[in-house]
Amino acid sequence: MDPAAGIVRFGGVSLDTERGVLRRADGEATTLRPKTLDLLLLLLRQRGRLVTRNEILDTVWSDVTVTDDSITQCIVELRRAMGAEGMAMLKTVPRRGYILEATPVSAPAGPPALLPVPGFGGVPVVAVLPFRQVQPDPALALVGEGLLDGIVGALATLREPIVISGNSTRGLAPDAPVQEAARRLGAHYVTSGSLRQRGDRLRVTLELAEAASATVLLQRQWDLAGVDTFEAEDEVASVIAQAIAPRVREAELAQARRARPGDLGAYHLLLEARQLVFRLERRAFEDAGGLLRRAVALDRGAPSTLAALADWHSLRLGQGWSDDPEGDRAGLEEAAQAALALDGRHPRALAMLGHNRAILDRGYDKAVELFDRALDAAPNDAETWMWSSPTYAFLGETTEAVRRAERAIALSPEDPLRFRYQCFAAIAHYAAEDFERSASWARRSVAANPNYTSGLRIGIGALMEIGAAEEARHMAARVRALEPDFRVTPFIERQAFRDEGVRRAYARRLVEAGLPA
Repeated sequence: MDPAAGIVRFGGVSLDTERGVLRRADGEATTLRPKTLDLLLLLLRQRGRLVTRNEILDTVWSDVTVTDDSITQCIVELRRAMGAEGMAMLKTVPRRGYILEATPVSAPAGPPALLPVPGFGGVPVVAVLPFRQVQPDPALALVGEGLLDGIVGALATLREPIVISGNSTRGLAPDAPVQEAARRLGAHYVTSGSLRQRGDRLRVTLELAEAASATVLLQRQWDLAGVDTFEAEDEVASVIAQAIAPRVREAELAQARRARPGDLGAYHLLLEARQLVFRLERRAFEDAGGLLRRAVALDRGAPSTLAALADWHSLRLGQGWSDDPEGDRAGLEEAAQAALALDGRHPRALAMLGHNRAILDRGYDKAVELFDRALDAAPNDAETWMWSSPTYAFLGETTEAVRRAERAIALSPEDPLRFRYQCFAAIAHYAAEDFERSASWARRSVAANPNYTSGLRIGIGALMEIGAAEEARHMAARVRALEPDFRVTPFIERQAFRDEGVRRAYARRLVEAGLPA
């Protein structure tokens, strides 16, 4: 029996190998750390025989060097998770290794409590429970209703994870057990929270839990003032939603990495590709493109995957890594239009396409039209606001460019793509000739991701303007390393600033910093 597949039961213990959850006879569940899970799987495969400490190190820690203490810690965790059964089944052979004396059997799990969403590559489902009130208060109850609707609405605009309608969750008790709520609603993740009024401030507490094990993935508090309008409620709800979504994706990615490679569905391929894209390392970036194409082939009905593929083509062009620029432009257009054919109101596909209309074609009017459509569909989505900022900078509408960049950052301050948000804020301030602020945002962008060439280039321009030439030259050296064929003249000819004087000044600063003309 291959314990890497399905539910494995041994003694009074059951192991969900897909989720890494160990449940003992009294029902208590523990989510195992990845290395602890790997060690247990090794012991199960070699059940009944001695597994030496060297064999464990060679198998579980093949990629790093650790001491025997790492094994001991995992064994302690396993025995604690298994309870009394663990002490009886998992035996230590002094100075040699361990024996798991149990006969596991594959047991049918019965009808799955958490059903995958058909036709979309296993996208996870989130349920948002009503907020608890610490002190009963009709006014607070109205705020709670508004936040529930706002979080559901904001998650719905993101398209993934999928969110259950607030009309379905509103009837549940705010303190319903996570696993019971998940079973009733078919959810993989459950959020719950509370509201407490303290003077003129409102404390919102939120928890996100993984349903199968009730493990808390996120616990956050926000202390707010002036949540007394629909607009304020919606903005707070959007910030909360954009804190939830990345945690769900992180948890799904962790589960996917425990699966066999051939078992990954379209959604988990998308998550893995995103992680590689965030690194902006050329070889990993090319691998990400292959994963995205596999995901699209598996599920052509997933607009978010197509939008991510369009963004991959866009970044490949922007990084100067394309060996076929026309092919990447065509790939970008094809993927974005395919996403919109499936979901004409997909906000990120609309906004990303608008951004590329501006930077590739200087099609400013069409770009603005696409941004308006995107923000009509998702008025509080951070990434949608982010995409729109540079176009206003290129148009010379710098106050609006700055407003849009800062709104994006305020809505999603912990976004894994924050280096891009920070770069776009730098572009907005550069266009406004506020070079100190531009340099400050560019520094943050480069610190968050030193491989993002757009952040480096705008940083060079701003730093040269404020007299920080040495720092600018270091960034220029980084650009040359990342993009050896970079030349200022063809870059400036494609640059999207509508004002030719701005383009010429920008080019001069890049050359002065050491980039080849």
